[in-house]
Amino acid sequence: MRVATAVVLMLVLAVPALAGNNPNVAAHISFDPDGYVFRADPAPYTTGEVFVVLMYVSSDPYGGIGGFTTISLALQVDAGVSAPVSWSSLLPGGLSIGDWASGITLSSTECLSTDPIAIAAGSLFYLGNPGLINIVDHPDYPRWVVDCEDGVDFYCYESAGGVLMDPPDGELCGPVPVETSTWGGIKALYR
Repeated sequence: MRVATAVVLMLVLAVPALAGNNPNVAAHISFDPDGYVFRADPAPYTTGEVFVVLMYVSSDPYGGIGGFTTISLALQVDAGVSAPVSWSSLLPGGLSIGDWASGITLSSTECLSTDPIAIAAGSLFYLGNPGLINIVDHPDYPRWVVDCEDGVDFYCYESAGGVLMDPPDGELCGPVPVETSTWGGIKALYR
């Protein structure tokens, strides 16, 4: 009995420690580091930049990113959109492990809470074909965002970047509205 009580107590104390303070982080591709420019219409054989941007989505107008140090992702550029893209981390310290196409983990040497924040930049050489630039899941750490207290959260993928085309709708990011209810009302649903 003591062992079972100890196990339950450890689980109750350990589970909240795994949750982070960034439950509503959204990631998207933008052609402007400060905004929501999801489409670019460049002339063929010109250069440009693309950014991976994180922001906090909240119903609280004073909300913000609770702070993060690490994110894991991969980036995919459709064939014919650009010559090979040269990606670089914009995080302080520029620590990275992995490859941009197959999965990379970017870490900062300090806690970051800017909202929105461009975390990576890519240099493009447009080839004249329409296509998308996407954030895809890291194979080992899908959608991980590690906050400043080492809690793990998961980002929502808000939008791809479209070259010579509109990107498809991304995920609906942010808090999910729920109806307030009482325990008695919930029990009544199952009678």
